[in-house]
Amino acid sequence: MDKLKITFYPREIKRKELLNACQMIVDQTRNEAGCMDSRVMKGEKDENGIILEQHWKQRSLLDDYFRSDHFSALIGAMKLLADNYEVKINHGTHAEGISVINRARRKK
Repeated sequence: MDKLKITFYPREIKRKELLNACQMIVDQTRNEAGCMDSRVMKGEKDENGIILEQHWKQRSLLDDYFRSDHFSALIGAMKLLADNYEVKINHGTHAEGISVINRARRKK
């Protein structure tokens, strides 16, 4: 099982908009092949932060998700509505998470 965790640090005036976008994407992602769980939570250290957490049956299905329209929409929301974000896969580092995503998306 693979875990994807994205922590968003939204622009203050865009927090609600980003939260709504994340919730919509989470709801749609639950129907993706291999998605075992997908949810949005309040930030752990920063109350204004937003955490998107997903669990996938296997890495190849997570890689497929990285190439999906749902994930592309999530990337767009991150870039427009967040000041910063952190991506972790299986408790790895942010740099490792970005590398995995970029590698999967290049295989389109």
